Amino acid sequence: MIKSSHILIGAGAVAAIYFGGSYLLKLNRLSNELETETKVSIHTVSLSGIELAIQVKLKNPSGGSIQVKHPFVKMIYADKTIASSEVRDVNLTIPKFSEVNLDPIKIKLGFLSLATTVPALVKEYRETGKLNLIVHTVTTINDSLPYTENRHDHFGRRKGCMTA
Repeated sequence: MIKSSHILIGAGAVAAIYFGGSYLLKLNRLSNELETETKVSIHTVSLSGIELAIQVKLKNPSGGSIQVKHPFVKMIYADKTIASSEVRDVNLTIPKFSEVNLDPIKIKLGFLSLATTVPALVKEYRETGKLNLIVHTVTTINDSLPYTENRHDHFGRRKGCMTA
């Protein structure tokens, strides 16, 4: 009797390790296959600052649908976070072999706060009309696997925008 209970416990442990390991491998594969495409543009420029619009497209080239948390986006300049989006606890389903376009994520950058935290960025913008930032996108796949992507982006004024 004692032997049979040990055998059952051992078999259960082996099954748990096998299924847990295959689940983790599947999540790792999904993390490697999920792709985010971000496009940043200057939405508006006013005397108080710049409002950026970040277009995020989530692509799922795998054969299974996945759940992804709404992405959190940070704007980084010279290793400093200068602005970030709101954190939203929203699950997005990306069906197999498809992509999802999200509503634009808008982030405001005030000239006064930028001038005190990263004056080189304000100087660069005034001289060239462009911003040179790293867009850091963070999300979670299936409520358990973190996913991040960094993208180096250059973007400038749109025609007709007021300059600072």
